[in-house]
Amino acid sequence: MSGNYNKTKEMNRSIFSKYVSVSLAKLLCLFSYLPLWFLYGVSWLFAFLIYRVFRYRVKVVRQNLRNAFPEKSSKERRIIERKFYHHFSDVMMEVLKLRTISPANLKQRCVYSEATQNLLNKYYSQGRSILIVLAHTANWEWAGAAYPLYNKHQVITAYRPLRDKIFDKDTLDMRKRTGNILASMKNLVREIFKHRNEVIATALIGDQTPPPDNAFWIKFLHQETPFFKGTEVLARKFNTPIFWGSVKKVRRGHYFIHFELITDNPREFTEEGSLTCLHASYLERDIKAQPESWLWSHRRWKHKRPEGAKLVCSTQKAGWA
Repeated sequence: MSGNYNKTKEMNRSIFSKYVSVSLAKLLCLFSYLPLWFLYGVSWLFAFLIYRVFRYRVKVVRQNLRNAFPEKSSKERRIIERKFYHHFSDVMMEVLKLRTISPANLKQRCVYSEATQNLLNKYYSQGRSILIVLAHTANWEWAGAAYPLYNKHQVITAYRPLRDKIFDKDTLDMRKRTGNILASMKNLVREIFKHRNEVIATALIGDQTPPPDNAFWIKFLHQETPFFKGTEVLARKFNTPIFWGSVKKVRRGHYFIHFELITDNPREFTEEGSLTCLHASYLERDIKAQPESWLWSHRRWKHKRPEGAKLVCSTQKAGWA
């Protein structure tokens, strides 16, 4: 009897959880129809609540800023901290709006530089696929969604599936609105092979945290930091030109995207980790230029370098940092 009771209880809990997820997903979709000026008003309240009331990861943000910018005063770091929470709140509202924003409005607010368009479309006209590395700077979601509105490559974007299947589908539908192809990290190589006879762009987020024992360790923002090996491995495997995508906030709700060619021939980088170190140096440069726009609430330095793991390099000596 108790077994049947527990099974029924678990089933009811699952049904209730699914009901809540569906209801919340629909509510968020309805909320996204509100104009941005209204959502930005909500953003001020949201920022106040998560920063001043609930103190969402304030200790993490503060520690990250202290370690990354030891040369700055406490007052300077506190200013970055406050700006970060307001920017983070704005991005949450903007991601919500991505569900219903028109392509014309998105294109107006997310501008790719003319030099970027010319360069990428030159590669497309030559029939060459490319690999793009981005980071959690400014509004990376809008930048990715706006790519097909300016450029000709079909984009395959890698993502990490969410645990909640309903929210996972909702997020995928949102990200695919402008024509991007989404592939989980596990299925990315399979998806690339599937489109191997097409001219594609593969987009990766280059600042996520990998397992510490399967990473390139790099001195980044004064700290030993693990980086995923996948970007470098894929670039070498397919000998794909690799670009760094800088996303900068111009003003509230407006972003400027500029791509730079890191290398036209990844196989020239024969030393393991050297290519990863180079794109990490571009990231460090962009963070220093607009520090409040990076995702400081992420526990980027939660792992320590395992004994025997090599420190590949320092971004200070790699290129732009």
